Amino acid sequence: MIDPASFAKDLSALPHLVPRDYFHGIRPRSLCLADNIVVFLRRNKQALQQRTFESRPHHRHVLLVTFQTAGSINVDGAAYPLQPGTAFLIRPYQFHFYIDLQGDELCWLFITFETENDQPFDSFANLPLQLGPEHLRRCLEIAQAYSRRDSADAALDLLTLSASTLLTQLRHLALERSAPLVKQPPRSSSGYALVERVNHLLESHSEARADIQRLSQGLAISESHLRKRFKALTGISLGSYLVHYKLNRAVKLLAHSNASLTQISLDCGYESLPAFSRSFKAKLGVTPSQYRKNATFAGR
Repeated sequence: MIDPASFAKDLSALPHLVPRDYFHGIRPRSLCLADNIVVFLRRNKQALQQRTFESRPHHRHVLLVTFQTAGSINVDGAAYPLQPGTAFLIRPYQFHFYIDLQGDELCWLFITFETENDQPFDSFANLPLQLGPEHLRRCLEIAQAYSRRDSADAALDLLTLSASTLLTQLRHLALERSAPLVKQPPRSSSGYALVERVNHLLESHSEARADIQRLSQGLAISESHLRKRFKALTGISLGSYLVHYKLNRAVKLLAHSNASLTQISLDCGYESLPAFSRSFKAKLGVTPSQYRKNATFAGR
């Protein structure tokens, strides 16, 4: 058993343990507080790539931590390499998918959450952070606690506290490393090149009807070859990618703009408002107007 008195010498040696004021102390400034936490694991390449869009565009933050197997993540058209032991925070509504996975077997942990104040998270979103043993250990503890989430309320409170502590630590880690990180451009490869060209065409012709035929013409690649190459690189069919690209763009506009539904449908490359509404409801289960109403309510 540890004798508390053994710490007395170290405690007595600490300076400045006399407060200037007994009523005004230290307040939290930029805590990264997480709520409504969901944790899951992706164990293989196929599950990761094919289930990328299953969660659908949403207002949740996603913290990805890679424990085994390197790869890359493409976020809103920019590619970032992920080595084992890397953490990467994806902000709400960001369109992302995975590429250049270096093996079929993975161990990638996902900690998704909501927050009332997302400002503190801006400082380390879209920045690959190499974690130390203490951070990886905390990630493991969070996953273990989540797997026992049917336990007592106190354990759930500790899970939320642990996740918020990890996120706050990552924020400080990013601020400490901000200078070298900002100078490092996203890594490129031949695999990224095709995806980047596809994204560029979609972005530059957002109001035009986005389909595989037009992309094929713009890239000077046959439709069949384009489909085959894209699926081999990303694990996702080009048709599915286009559907979710337009859907994700629509969700952002619905949540963050006052544009009419008709204008949003045109901006996202849909043929008409009815076509937009049918596609949107088929994928998200609600109409665009219902989604906008819910998103506005959630943001209050």
